[in-house]
Amino acid sequence: MLASYPVFSFMGMRSSLPLPSWKVISTQILFYFIVEDFIFYWGHKILHTKWLYKHVHSVHHEYVKAPNGKRYATPFGLTSEYAHPAEILFLGFATIFGPAITGPHLITLWLWMVVRVLETVEAHCGYHFPWSPSNFLPLYGGSDFHDYHHRLIYTKSGNYASTFVYMDWIFGTDHGYRKLKELKNEEVAEFKDN
Repeated sequence: MLASYPVFSFMGMRSSLPLPSWKVISTQILFYFIVEDFIFYWGHKILHTKWLYKHVHSVHHEYVKAPNGKRYATPFGLTSEYAHPAEILFLGFATIFGPAITGPHLITLWLWMVVRVLETVEAHCGYHFPWSPSNFLPLYGGSDFHDYHHRLIYTKSGNYASTFVYMDWIFGTDHGYRKLKELKNEEVAEFKDN
């Protein structure tokens, strides 16, 4: 983080008045989400190759250790940031790339980082709350989408995107998730009919 300030300053980050308008801030943050999601998808998919999963990414997937020594991959919010240091650097690049190329105001960068961490915690919380953005934003994945990814401790689990579902849909890495959703919807419909 200390090394990032000179880099962001070099890339044009400002910290002086006037503050940017909410329109500029929200446009930049939306852009950051789109760029981050694209880069994260590919980086996360690479981390699910056999060697990188075994030596790096498995740390993020196996974070709950029971007294009997068995490991569980059931997500909960604070584990969203639990990862191998190499993964933090590798996927952290996705988070800082958008701000690095736009040279935002410091307040925009701070807001982006807060929103990004809150999104990550929500995706790993294990609950689908009524106020979840996935209830209001059609392409937002949320905890249900990412929980499926964590349920499968396997290198090719799918659902690699961080925020939105379109990358997994375009590249077909959400087939298992969509089949599971269809089965659940059929069960709910059958239950309602009876």
